[in-house]
Amino acid sequence: MPEKIRKELEEVLKNEPNNYSKILELSNSLSKFDEKNVRFSVDAGIINRLGMELVARHETAVSELVKNAYDADATHVNIVFKDSSLGGGTLEIDDNGLGMTKEQLVNGFMRLSSSEKLHFPMSTRYNRKRAGKKGIGRFSAQRLGKKLTIITQTKDSHKALKVTIKWDNFLGDLDLLSITNEISYTEKTKEEGTTLIIEQLRDNWTKAQIQRVYRYASEVLQPFPLSKTKKDLKNDDPGFKLKCISQENNKKTIIADEKNMFFKHALAEITGKVDNEGYMYLTLKSSKLGYRERTFCLNEETPFEVLRNVSLKAYYFIYNKGLIPKQIETVIREKAKTQGAIRLYRNGFRVLPYGESDDDWLGLDQSIARRTVLPVHGNINFFGFIEVNNDYGEQFEETSSREGLLDNEAFEELTDFGYMILTDAVTKIGAERGVKTRTNDKDWQKEPEEIIDDAIIELKEIIDTSVESQKKEPTINQNKLIELAQDLENAQKEQKEQKKEFIKEMNLLRILAALGLTIGEFIHEIKQYQGALQHDIKNVENSSSLEHALQVNERIKKHLDGLSTYVSYFDEAFSENVQKELQSIELRTVVHALQSTLEADISKRNIEFIEPKFNGYNLYTIPMHKSEWASILFNFYTNSRKAINRAKVDGKIFIECGKIYNNVYLEFSDNGDGIQLENREKIFNAFYTTSVPVGKIVKTHEEMTGTGLGLKIVRDIITSYGGKIFVKEPKKGYSTTIRVELPWDKEGFKI
Repeated sequence: MPEKIRKELEEVLKNEPNNYSKILELSNSLSKFDEKNVRFSVDAGIINRLGMELVARHETAVSELVKNAYDADATHVNIVFKDSSLGGGTLEIDDNGLGMTKEQLVNGFMRLSSSEKLHFPMSTRYNRKRAGKKGIGRFSAQRLGKKLTIITQTKDSHKALKVTIKWDNFLGDLDLLSITNEISYTEKTKEEGTTLIIEQLRDNWTKAQIQRVYRYASEVLQPFPLSKTKKDLKNDDPGFKLKCISQENNKKTIIADEKNMFFKHALAEITGKVDNEGYMYLTLKSSKLGYRERTFCLNEETPFEVLRNVSLKAYYFIYNKGLIPKQIETVIREKAKTQGAIRLYRNGFRVLPYGESDDDWLGLDQSIARRTVLPVHGNINFFGFIEVNNDYGEQFEETSSREGLLDNEAFEELTDFGYMILTDAVTKIGAERGVKTRTNDKDWQKEPEEIIDDAIIELKEIIDTSVESQKKEPTINQNKLIELAQDLENAQKEQKEQKKEFIKEMNLLRILAALGLTIGEFIHEIKQYQGALQHDIKNVENSSSLEHALQVNERIKKHLDGLSTYVSYFDEAFSENVQKELQSIELRTVVHALQSTLEADISKRNIEFIEPKFNGYNLYTIPMHKSEWASILFNFYTNSRKAINRAKVDGKIFIECGKIYNNVYLEFSDNGDGIQLENREKIFNAFYTTSVPVGKIVKTHEEMTGTGLGLKIVRDIITSYGGKIFVKEPKKGYSTTIRVELPWDKEGFKI
């Protein structure tokens, strides 16, 4: 018998040297006649057991495959579920990792329990600690579907490798080595990376199950971009992001990604770090509050003794304040009960028990109870992590039980770091919101409306806690409290609606006040033209020659043209006040309108109107009354004109507009007599004026000086739309610069 097999093998080697499957089959059969040695053989049915039995849940199976992408130094992974809601669909896992060469594919992916990750525990590009070690995670693909296609390419390869594996071929009683899988070359679809295509899915996939895939993968791997503190590495790790997409009938829907999974609803994004000299920095930003990104050093006087190169990232949520859409807030709050708090990652991997639902390792919940820091800052208010690494010495050591880290000096400083970053961040956010931040803020007082809001929230939380603790239906008294809380909430809503109506009335009065101010300026300008025209008419009557009469006539024509421009400008301002509808205002439009209106006046007064500067396009404010800009800009102009007249200089006026973060701005500069530093805030107060006694109106031939209400009304207009107005350091060549900032309407240009 062995002679027959040996002879057949010789024939195959001679006539079919490339028939590797036959050669392998005959060699394997021949080895069984070895009387001095025995060898393990592998039944093909083991693939079913590895795939189906070791991975029970199909959500877990996908997260196991995501680990492979992480180990391949991918930064993005898209998981697409195609027509999978009823089963039998297709799953694609596409990453931008390093990809595989043929040798890596054969000796790595296609080798059972490969030891490659034991020999090379850190990844090639980003030096990540590899997530998979046992070499069997790839068989999760068998758990998911009946057919697997692998398409992989490296940066240096000219073609992509394509392998197709049909799992139904791996039947019991067959030798594993006898089953072949087709490999071929195909055109590259991207520079590098791997795509797994799993067809004929064994399970249906609901939206909730797809979201669990995202959550499971994020549980194992660090969910946010990794910090960049590994200075001795050539390539900083930019992090690892997932996106889960459902595609039904060619329509794609993002089910889960970093933004979709509620981080976009956070009130603030908090980043902290300790550098390699022990200094601690907080970076804070909040698009909801218009709080631009700012960085603070929190320990300039006392840097940490041993703590070095650690990072924190967290998203901060406040509940029951109308800061999150109601339907989403419920979901976020429920998730926060199990997934909230600040977790700890070491070299990119989770360290338990830090950040578990019953673990208060940073003392945040204890701090809430002490009520020294008043803005909410419990574990439930944060989703985030702290990352530590051992690249700069063994700062952190595991306990003997492998549960947590030793409580040494580095760990004590780590907890101080986390607590200080978070509490400092929430107090800064609280100050921005106008709420009391610390118990010792003696001069601070809550608005009555805020006191009622807080009382309702506290009452509801007491009821919720009481009902949850007894784990049964609410008692009669608890139901009465629930009804009372609901009545208070309804009354508060009604009060807020009444307040809205009151604000509308106040806005109308403010608009009328602005209109009255504009009318006063208009009358004064008309009177100046009236006097000039009357004087020229007399000149015509007394003219001794035709030439002189024509000269005077030309001057009259210029005056009438200037008067006509003023009339049309103010007429538009008046008519706009009749329109109650607000509209987004493009700053170019109102500045150019002012420029054309002032052309005759600035020429007469020897004032140079420098060509306005616009930084960027689509400089739209949030919806406003267009007439309000006539009041704002004409008030700026008349104030500048007076200042230039007092300074007795050849006047210059310059306007610059632009956009920064989520605001548009306008800066109005002149070279008049300037504003003293101590008066820069006072000029926006009612009845404050530097030119006449308070409350008196004085008219001169040159100017109308005032009531001291102009800039007060302008400030009221700006602040009513959530904007700011202030005197800033003057631009070079000017003595005064007033800056206005208003929220930017990015949709404005579509109107």
